[in-house]
Amino acid sequence: GTQEYVLIKMQVLELPEALRTACTGKEGKVFFAAATLRPETMYGQTNCWILPDGDYGAYELANGEVFVMGEHAARNASYQTIFAEWGKPKCL
Repeated sequence: GTQEYVLIKMQVLELPEALRTACTGKEGKVFFAAATLRPETMYGQTNCWILPDGDYGAYELANGEVFVMGEHAARNASYQTIFAEWGKPKCL
């Protein structure tokens, strides 16, 4: 059956150096996205921990926002109509 893929977005207030080039002109529209198939585990989330050496990308959504997330999460989210093209996340 169908699974609901839930993303929780947390606004990036200060762009790290690694994101500045890719996200030029997107200030205020960049978010860390935490993805889960079990949204009940996310209630009250106040922090986001990321792997310093993790493999993340900056993906542009159809509405102009940018989500920072892993490739696997971006691919899964691309089947929920948030990207401009179905099934093809755009990595900046």
